[in-house]
Amino acid sequence: MIPFRRIAFYTVARDASFVTLAAATLMVAFSFAPPLAFKIGATVALMFSIGLLIRSYFLIEERLLRSEAWRALRPEERPAGQHGRALARAQLEELLLRVAKAASGIAGILYGSALVLTASGAQSGL
Repeated sequence: MIPFRRIAFYTVARDASFVTLAAATLMVAFSFAPPLAFKIGATVALMFSIGLLIRSYFLIEERLLRSEAWRALRPEERPAGQHGRALARAQLEELLLRVAKAASGIAGILYGSALVLTASGAQSGL
């Protein structure tokens, strides 16, 4: 079970890093208005969180068998039997929910930062 958990973690971490790169790029592009930049970053994080929630909600055994984490393993490394697949699905679902929780927390922090910057009347340094 450890190889599946490891591959699933790296797959979700890679997805999160791509989303982080996209959000950071957008935030830098809108750095002339810091509250707007924080709102954009928060919105991207929240959309990623919602996407992960949807992905975990619709995760069934058939989709698990088509997932990248499952296909990256050699057949002898894959969890065997019905119980093994059910356990792998539960582990992937838990991982997706943990990352969604972290992404929604980051979105909350970014929205709060945008609120503080808006309330303080912060202007751009340009």
